[in-house]
Amino acid sequence: MIIKNSVLLLKSQNSNDDIDKYEQILKSNKLDVKQVKTLVFNFKNLNSLKVKLENCINYSGIIFSSPRCVQAVHLASENSLFEKWRDKTNFSVGEETCATALKKLNLVCDGKESGNALCLSKVILQNKTQYTKPFLFPHGNLKTDTLSLELEKEGLSLDSVEVYDTIPNPKIEADLNVVTDNLTNISEFVVFFSPSGFTSTIGHIKRLPEDLNEVKFIAIGPVTETAIKEQNFNVYRIATKPNPQCVLEAILGT
Repeated sequence: MIIKNSVLLLKSQNSNDDIDKYEQILKSNKLDVKQVKTLVFNFKNLNSLKVKLENCINYSGIIFSSPRCVQAVHLASENSLFEKWRDKTNFSVGEETCATALKKLNLVCDGKESGNALCLSKVILQNKTQYTKPFLFPHGNLKTDTLSLELEKEGLSLDSVEVYDTIPNPKIEADLNVVTDNLTNISEFVVFFSPSGFTSTIGHIKRLPEDLNEVKFIAIGPVTETAIKEQNFNVYRIATKPNPQCVLEAILGT
């Protein structure tokens, strides 16, 4: 059975604050909200990252592509490290990552209006002539090459360090059984936040008795949209940015 006016959020869950933002805005618009954690993260190479952070003189700034990158830097550093980084030009993909950098590192970043790596590259390249050194780029194991390719075409470079692994939530099947009443119902709207989140859940969702083409799949960004379509599923709408307001607008069609 498809539960009308219900939303299932399939995403990595970073903090209670993050969960509340999505639930608050969706529930305030009379939508029932369920959530399942699709991914978990294992941090690594933090000593190597710390060495790079201690040598900020070698960099034009730092680029954060996700809140996990901010968390990795927070784990690898001491607060005193970031006094010098605050004089650099630092960037983040999206509002959530920008807010996390400010909260955890007291670091102001440009680029919060960007929703993906391609959009962020355009923001960075607006002032490309002022960057004479590489950018430090902590990232996860599933990163794409979009950002590095776009910047390198214009003569800018990244010093990359892989700081976390993304793996499927080992309890995903049990968690999905809870929110679907043992695979007997599904929310009208299912929101996928990443290609890896889609991949880790779709095998279980396929076991539902419903025609999944009747379920309204919402994709966060074009990369997630592509991952869904490659598995021959329809995408109802795309949320252009990974934030609660854009998800609400995609669901309501506004």
